[in-house]
Amino acid sequence: MKARPLLVVDDDADLREAITDVLRDAGYEVIVASNGRNALEVLARSNPLPGLVLLDMMMPVLDGAGFLAEVRKHPQFAAVPVVVFSASASPNLQELGARGWVRKPVDLEALLEVVSQHALT
Repeated sequence: MKARPLLVVDDDADLREAITDVLRDAGYEVIVASNGRNALEVLARSNPLPGLVLLDMMMPVLDGAGFLAEVRKHPQFAAVPVVVFSASASPNLQELGARGWVRKPVDLEALLEVVSQHALT
């Protein structure tokens, strides 16, 4: 069985690349999307589905909250755990439907810890 990749969704190309590099160096397969709409398209093409979505909340086209609302409508997508990136203090994870939170600017050790806690294999 093929390992499940991680999906990194962020409109900031530099941050997306930096996070991707750290996760790949840690041994994870990573796929990326630049906004929530693009992430939904990636999910629809994924086989297997990602083991975790790392999601920025503030993005153009479709933001993190909009992405999560769309994901909850799809039974298969809704089973994929989501961890959000946010500069705001402690977002309401239950309301969002997310499993975890990483504060921006991203602490890379905290990122790897939350990935190890929530990623499905």
